[in-house]
Amino acid sequence: MSDPASMELLGRCGLDVLDVPPADFLPAPRRAVGITIGGTEPAVKVPLAGPELSARVDMAWLQLVRAHHIVDEKGRFLITTTMEGPWVPVRIHGKLHLAEHLVGHNAPPGRAEFVTMALDGSVMCGVTTEEYDVWLVVDRDRIQTPPPPSPDIEAFRAATRRKQELEKRCAPERLEQPLDDGWVLLAFHRHTKNLRRLHEIPDEMSRSGLPDLLGGTLPETDAPPQQLTEAQVQELGERLEIPIDTRSFGYFLEFQSAQVKSHHSRARAIAPDLLS
Repeated sequence: MSDPASMELLGRCGLDVLDVPPADFLPAPRRAVGITIGGTEPAVKVPLAGPELSARVDMAWLQLVRAHHIVDEKGRFLITTTMEGPWVPVRIHGKLHLAEHLVGHNAPPGRAEFVTMALDGSVMCGVTTEEYDVWLVVDRDRIQTPPPPSPDIEAFRAATRRKQELEKRCAPERLEQPLDDGWVLLAFHRHTKNLRRLHEIPDEMSRSGLPDLLGGTLPETDAPPQQLTEAQVQELGERLEIPIDTRSFGYFLEFQSAQVKSHHSRARAIAPDLLS
């Protein structure tokens, strides 16, 4: 706003641009604009409906900035109209016409968009136009708090890719058709809780090997999945000749119908209540 055209615009607003640089420690204009348009409850609302909108907005702004010492005793303060800034030190030198000229793109006079702040950056008053009113937002707390760091987009994308790759690796293996009712060994990944492996247990092993493995009896066929100990899983893995990884997976034994087997074979079944 320090170029000749901007200085001329501020002159038409009733302001003199001061030939002094703003302080180095000021809050960023982006922060002040974000507070103004970020849903902060306004100190004053000026209805759009009604005559002399620009004058009503200017009057409300002047009352607020004087009450909150944003404008000093010499009429000096800082102003910006964009997130990029800069802060421009100015002084009131005549009748104000801020809301007439400092408006949004192609907006009519009165629909003001600008932010003002005390010379020491201690308190701000932002002006923005909403659906039915012009809002005047005063803040002296949030403007002193640094905004959170911008998200690392590349890190987010990398984490998303890792998650997708992990979920792909942890998708259930498909069973070969035709399927019959029977006992299955389920392996859920401990991190994603997705079903990774689904092994059918042959009928002959179900009748003799499973009761022996489980201490003499099988659970009821309608019982919930039974978690196996590491020793039980290792022994069952040797009998089925399948790899076992108890660090990455939790293993369960369950009697399933052919329909449930088919569903688990095709879908990434989740076990949020089975794994602690």
